[in-house]
Amino acid sequence: MNSKTISLFKYVIIFIAVIFFIFPIYWMFITTMKPQLEVMYYPPLFWPPEFTIKYFIEAYYWLGGKAFKNSLIITSTTTVIATTLGCMAGYSFARYRIGGFHLPFWVLSIRMMPPVAAIIPLFILMFKLRLIDTHLAIIITHLLVTLPFAIWMMRGFFIDLPTEIEEAALVDGCSKWQVFVRIALPLAAPGIAVTALFCFIFSWNEFIFALVLSRKDAITLPVIIAGTRTQFGIHWPIMTAMSAMACLPVFVLALVAQKYLVRGMTLGAVK
Repeated sequence: MNSKTISLFKYVIIFIAVIFFIFPIYWMFITTMKPQLEVMYYPPLFWPPEFTIKYFIEAYYWLGGKAFKNSLIITSTTTVIATTLGCMAGYSFARYRIGGFHLPFWVLSIRMMPPVAAIIPLFILMFKLRLIDTHLAIIITHLLVTLPFAIWMMRGFFIDLPTEIEEAALVDGCSKWQVFVRIALPLAAPGIAVTALFCFIFSWNEFIFALVLSRKDAITLPVIIAGTRTQFGIHWPIMTAMSAMACLPVFVLALVAQKYLVRGMTLGAVK
């Protein structure tokens, strides 16, 4: 095979991959803009003759703004706390070898536990503490999953940073805290961005904890979206409109942090 054939083959593979990943998003937005009767047309309508935005409006009023606001509060708080504590603990594990190898691995093993195994004990605990249907209950449960992941990720990023720069800063009179804040954190910025993005995505999409621990006041977006299934069936345009609204914060955050993502994804990679 000559070079032109190989290049053409690569472009075909890339085009197929792009279509494979983009088509579900396209179909979600197109379904939102179709009238209800056209959703189940066969053959399917890839470009409907008429577009409507009324389902976006209905989805907004269905949500009432509360679920979207709750999701933002819970996800933002979880992301900030998990990333902050993950940076501190990860740096301690990387530089001071606290607990040797076993303690960091034990921290990561908490992340391996299936959420369904912990949901009943957590529900009983939150019920005893009278935290059911509060933001705090869901934030705590989300931290149980995101914090071990953030610690493990940041530990890998800090291990890859050269220690000579930090040692030079110590010689120049910086304290260990100043070295961490002024040297290590700026150098690990791509890794911090990736860690925060993953924590945000998990907390934003999490369903089982929010379903069990919320009733009305702390209900989140995934729970509301699941509620579009009624005794009359699934209202597909409303569901896809809510799903589109749920995707927007993640898209925006990924676009803002994209310059850090590629370097951050490889910074802590295994060599």
